[in-house]
Formats: sequence, C-alpha cells, structure tokens
Amino acid sequence: MTPSYPGYGSKLSLSANGVTYTEVAQLQRFAPTGSRQTLVEQTNVLTPDNFARQLATRVDSGELEMAGILNPSNAGILQLGTFHASLALAYCMVTLSDGSVYTFQGYVSEYVPFIVAHDKALAFTGKIRVNGAFTGPGGAA
Repeated sequence: MTPSYPGYGSKLSLSANGVTYTEVAQLQRFAPTGSRQTLVEQTNVLTPDNFARQLATRVDSGELEMAGILNPSNAGILQLGTFHASLALAYCMVTLSDGSVYTFQGYVSEYVPFIVAHDKALAFTGKIRVNGAFTGPGGAA
C-alpha cells in the first residue's frame, strides 16, 4: 500500500542567490501546472506507413500557481512583489510535508498583492514561470 502525505506543512521559499531562502508564509495552495513538450510534425513521403510521426523539440516547464492569506508585513510576500517588479530570476525551493525538497528557478510572472472580499480574509495570488527543470530527490523531474 502506498503511503499518503498531507499537504499541510509543505513550504515554498524564494532566494535571490540560491543560498539564503525566505519562506512565502500562509500559502493556502501552490501547485505546478506541469510541463509540456512542443511537438513538430515530421511526416513526409518517406514515412513507412500511414501514421503521422512527431518529433519532440522543446519542453515548457510551465508555472507554479499559488494563493495565500495576506500578511502585509511578511517578508516572503514582500519578496514576491520585489521579484515581480524587478524582473529578476528567483531561486525557488519547495519542501513537501514528507521532507522531500524540489528546487527550480523562475520568474514571478503574475502577482496580485491583495484581494479584498468583505466576508473573507485578505488574500494574494501569484504565478512563478518555471525556467528549466525541477530538481528533486531523484534528480531532474
């Protein structure tokens, strides 16, 4: 039987230098959208049968989407805005609840600094555009 792990306790942290990381606290949800291959049609008159043939040419690593509860004095949330405004590449680290660590680099491509609803807590959302591959416990993921 495969063990299951709760999502709570998982953390997303950012760094400008890949050494000192700041946790983006109070995240309700964060998830990568997944990577996609770009495929090129390479079928031609020499194709041996009547099936289309594809060639994988590039991989798009996608984005990491996040939503959380706003605490304006939280350094991690402030760092999201700083990376976004400065167009800077961020070092990112995800620590899952089982202790597994995944690292990657990316740009804060979307950042909504606050969301106000009269019956909800103040919130924020953002997206990090992944630049390259995720590196995890077993290597590149």
